[in-house]
Amino acid sequence: MKKPFVYGELAEKENFVDRADDRKRLKTFLANGINVMLISPRRWGKSSLVRQSMEELKEENSLVRVCYIDAFSITSTSDFLNAFASAVIEGTSSTIEKRFEDIKKFIHVITPSVTIKDSVNNSFSLDLKIRPIEHDAQEILRLPETIAQAKGLQVIVCIDEFQQLATLPEWKSLEGKMRSEWQLQHNTTYCLYGSKRHMMMDIFGNANNPFYRFGQVLFLEKIAKEYWIPYIVDGFAKTGKSISEELAGRICDTVKCHSWYVQQFSFFVWSNTDIAVTEEIFMEQLQMLIDTNAPMFMSDSENLTSAQIGMLAAISNGETKLNSKAVVERYRLSNQQTITRNKRRLCELDIVEQQDDHFAFVDAVYELWFRQQYHRYLY
Repeated sequence: MKKPFVYGELAEKENFVDRADDRKRLKTFLANGINVMLISPRRWGKSSLVRQSMEELKEENSLVRVCYIDAFSITSTSDFLNAFASAVIEGTSSTIEKRFEDIKKFIHVITPSVTIKDSVNNSFSLDLKIRPIEHDAQEILRLPETIAQAKGLQVIVCIDEFQQLATLPEWKSLEGKMRSEWQLQHNTTYCLYGSKRHMMMDIFGNANNPFYRFGQVLFLEKIAKEYWIPYIVDGFAKTGKSISEELAGRICDTVKCHSWYVQQFSFFVWSNTDIAVTEEIFMEQLQMLIDTNAPMFMSDSENLTSAQIGMLAAISNGETKLNSKAVVERYRLSNQQTITRNKRRLCELDIVEQQDDHFAFVDAVYELWFRQQYHRYLY
């Protein structure tokens, strides 16, 4: 029996839920040469949205080629340039043979070695043996435009977790080179997306940085409950099981329509249901959801100070005036300078975010776990 709910992998085809407006908007910008910086918290479905949108765009325009790079584990400029060149060659050439031809044709100043990673899918990687010479980097950063012009293509380069590049020791130099090369390209468009909002906004929203006004900044919203409920109900029905719209709606409400958790929670409930979902099954699997994700939450929390824990308790209790004397004393938030610093730090860690006049947890299940772990702070 094929599982009707997926998480931990890209949501595709029947597992991709709605986002019609987001797909249309993303395709419109990128197809018309507008660079996009897409920002949302972790596991909200950025990567799935980009993949689905780009697959649609390729079907709509046969000249479009898409290159995907995941910057999450990149630790040096050389790593990035290798990954960038590999993705561009792979994305713009359909076979291993053509890729070897393109390497010889378009990469002149470097003699690369090539490793076949997956012969079935024609996947490969390059070791460009990058030297710390400026023209080497410039040639690689110019590569998608060079190929696009030579082949008459429209190339879209998608870089996931782009903000990780800002942690590289050579970032400032690399940042300047990327902007100076990419802003001159007319046949290549960039989709740069990431989950660290404060870092992404510093890169693209700070007038002192090279990428300021590089393109259109988009903030990804959650998928609305009205789309999730029929998806959940249909998922159960397709496998001979049932869940009421009321319980499907409670799944959405419990995790605040967080894409990853809707899929994960639905899967837990589905896999432990024989015929129909009951209240008992719902509550048991809610605890399973919290327990399964607990190691990640523990890791996120282990270095928090007591004042930061107190601030999270205040936020979880719905306190909006974190600087008031009563709240400061009740949750032991320390002095005003510490409160200001902790607000900023918890936002930088993507544990909380500011919403109008108050702060809220970014991760709904983290908040559920926090309330269980630190219930002594909540009264």
